[in-house]
Amino acid sequence: MPFIAFLFAVFLFIYVELSLLVWVGSHLGILMLILLLIGSSLLGITLIRVRGWYSLTRVKQQLTQGQLSTDALFGSLRWLVAGILFVIPGFVTDILACVLLSPLGRYLLNLFIGSRLIAFRQKLFKTHRTFYSSQGNPSREGEIFEAEFEKEADENKRLK
Repeated sequence: MPFIAFLFAVFLFIYVELSLLVWVGSHLGILMLILLLIGSSLLGITLIRVRGWYSLTRVKQQLTQGQLSTDALFGSLRWLVAGILFVIPGFVTDILACVLLSPLGRYLLNLFIGSRLIAFRQKLFKTHRTFYSSQGNPSREGEIFEAEFEKEADENKRLK
């Protein structure tokens, strides 16, 4: 059932995108429509290139200062997705890209990703596990085991 809903959403998106392209093309003319589509694609390519270099230098700067650069990475991911949406021909994708770059889009994305990230952290760091305790064995804190290891060469070099 979720697959059918996904297919319906994809077909609805394509229908709305093509209908909007035909409507704009009939009102502005085909040449203006082509220029708008080329302009939005160039804008998307420019966004991806410029923001890529900016985010690379910002992440490098934060890492040299010893800071965790998750905000810079999420911001760069948001700009990258918006650039890809601008490159895809159509006006619905351009509107989605503009919403993604707006402060409202940033807030909604941080809210959505933040809730998922908090749930992931709670599942991941629920207990302080070690390798020994994660194998289903009870942890034995305070016990120290000493052992010796000696490497011996096998004369026959065969699996036994």
